[in-house]
Amino acid sequence: MKKILFFIGFGFVLLTSNGCKDDLATFPQEKTVNGWDTITNFSGLVVPKTGTITIDLAHYFDGSALEFASKNYVNAAGDTFTINDLRYYFTNVTLISPNGDKTNLKNYHLIDAKQATSKTFTITNVPAGNYVGMTVLLGVDPERNHSGLQEGALDPSWSMFWTWSTGYIFYRINGNVTGGKTYSYDIGGDNNLPKVTLDLKSFKVKSVEAKMSIDMNIAEMFKKPTNFSFITDGLAIHTDTDPAAKKLATNMEDMLTIKSLTP
Repeated sequence: MKKILFFIGFGFVLLTSNGCKDDLATFPQEKTVNGWDTITNFSGLVVPKTGTITIDLAHYFDGSALEFASKNYVNAAGDTFTINDLRYYFTNVTLISPNGDKTNLKNYHLIDAKQATSKTFTITNVPAGNYVGMTVLLGVDPERNHSGLQEGALDPSWSMFWTWSTGYIFYRINGNVTGGKTYSYDIGGDNNLPKVTLDLKSFKVKSVEAKMSIDMNIAEMFKKPTNFSFITDGLAIHTDTDPAAKKLATNMEDMLTIKSLTP
């Protein structure tokens, strides 16, 4: 009789133990809440988790799509000219949070406005966060500007490099001026580095694969805050000490506009 009672009791313990395990297995587990995923009251760009930003660049002259060599343009000083070549660096995209914190994505891209494939690129490893503004350098930051032989977009074989001491050519534009003359501007030097600030607060986008279309207005190089004239400021810039380089670089700080920001 004792043996029978023992087995009955043992069976009851097994049933009770299994029941506890089942209860634990089906008990809802607490999940970590991603604040960037749930945010709804925001402006700018929210990246819920590490993501990407694809940038698509387009080039204009006061609203007209840029045409090379064949079309005459007139700048604010009244000079008539063509644009034969346009190449520049688009680097150090830096995202700005509402509290002012800055996140430098440390990208280095060389843009050839004649080559469609170079005008669209993707920046990876964008940290999660809410961003209401951004800055970009139209050139190379001082640290990398004097770091010697480098690879990728900063490879000197791209012919956007002067010497180890003076560094990279940030922005190159050349063409013809009415009267049979030519102009050639190579802008470089740490003191001539255009930094463009862009506002994201007018957008409301949440995405881990954001797409940004940016327009560059070449006409802005030659106006605001100071009109630039081929005749009075010169037809050639090939050193970082040329005062005309600083004049152009300062004008260039408002030549970019974000056309759209989409998921």
